[in-house]
Amino acid sequence: MNETILVVDDNEDIRFFVRNALEADGLKVIEAENGDQAIAAFESHKPDLIILDLSIGHPDGFEVCRTIRRNSIVPIIMLTSRDEEMDEAMCLAVGADDYITKPVSGRILTLRVSTQLRHRAIQATRVSNTITAGPLSLNTETRELTVNENVCSLTKTEYDFLYLLIENPKRIFTREQIAEAIDTSLEFSNDHQLDTHASRLRMKIKNTGGVRVLHSVRGVGYRLLSN
Repeated sequence: MNETILVVDDNEDIRFFVRNALEADGLKVIEAENGDQAIAAFESHKPDLIILDLSIGHPDGFEVCRTIRRNSIVPIIMLTSRDEEMDEAMCLAVGADDYITKPVSGRILTLRVSTQLRHRAIQATRVSNTITAGPLSLNTETRELTVNENVCSLTKTEYDFLYLLIENPKRIFTREQIAEAIDTSLEFSNDHQLDTHASRLRMKIKNTGGVRVLHSVRGVGYRLLSN
């Protein structure tokens, strides 16, 4: 492996721990200790994945994530020492792909990083095509979604979620199938996290083209179109 990981944390000990864990797994690590350094490092090094702490001063992790998401779908894993449902929801809302509460073991950290990198590699090899379902049109090469001919920007996780459903828009997919598609192990997440992804994607599509898609099927999962 020779992927580059940007680690953003104002705690030197945390950066040291993360660096050791990732370098032992064959990854290259660059570091930043605040938001301004993080954005500069992202622009100059174009990392393959970002591990981003929430509490890094101003701009904080949320704002850094928003800034990067304006132009990139690079995987972003958020770190926080807090364990609150609101933090998790906000991380997903600003475009993070995963969320880890500190302290975390080196094994779990490298597992989550490897999962995101593997999925990124798979996405890069997909054949160019456009998939259409109702008012939605998804280009699998540019990863661009149009809703009634209006462009709707997607994060990597939102794209993966939609890609699974749009190929069979009336089929009901289970939570386990969706979790696998977006590379979020249900062992390390929860129903709330999956529902937050779904709600955010549904709202983006509605705000872009005025259509309601992504329907929840109680006790099972989701489907894209109701009929």
